[in-house]
Amino acid sequence: MLRYRLTTPEQVCFSYQLAGLFTRAIAYLIDAAIMVAFIIGSVLVCAAAPGVFGIVLILLIIFATFLGYFILFEALWSGQTPGKRAMNIRVMDASGGKLSMANVAIRNLIRMVDMLPMLMFLGGVVAFMDPHHRRLGDMAANTIVVRDRKTGLPKSVVRREARHNSFRADPALRSRIIARIGRAERDLIIDLTLRRDQLDTPVRERMFADMAAHCRKVLGMDNGSDFLSDEQTVLNIALILQDGWKGA
Repeated sequence: MLRYRLTTPEQVCFSYQLAGLFTRAIAYLIDAAIMVAFIIGSVLVCAAAPGVFGIVLILLIIFATFLGYFILFEALWSGQTPGKRAMNIRVMDASGGKLSMANVAIRNLIRMVDMLPMLMFLGGVVAFMDPHHRRLGDMAANTIVVRDRKTGLPKSVVRREARHNSFRADPALRSRIIARIGRAERDLIIDLTLRRDQLDTPVRERMFADMAAHCRKVLGMDNGSDFLSDEQTVLNIALILQDGWKGA
């Protein structure tokens, strides 16, 4: 089981399980099947178009599908496609930042090189030899593919007393938390929650303050919401996210 370790400027280490090559191959086959089905359907519809126009239209659809499918889904689904979601894996920025449109575009534009001479052969060989299972597109875009884990919170956080938080009583806030907190942010919140007792007090306070400020901004919350501390604010959000995953 290969793991990818990311160290923050505060010298806090986050660990991710890398997606295996077999799992990635199955995800790609699922995506390829979806693309082929879409193309076949489109060809049947476009077959009624006259002459050269119909041929050009079909070629454009094929090109746009193979180029745009991965870019569209990975950009909108936080690094996942239907195939990746089915296999519980996703793409993430190797530096720990939010996956950007530039990351997604670069890794998928270079997919055409990875496919040489056919069927992702070059990309597969490079990923097999690379210690982090990166194909050329991942290297150029500084991305990795990891398991999309759903880590449970420790009992000290989810015990009955801790679960009585005012965020759950506010349906609008609960919905915003589930809708606006992305997968990368979710992982950081959970990792911070899991590691909070391992942090020195100054580092712990600073990291929870930064995370709380970010979450309040994303969620449109007042800085003094419920007069909660930064740490309790983050823990309450983590509990809402945990409930949201179980219901997903």
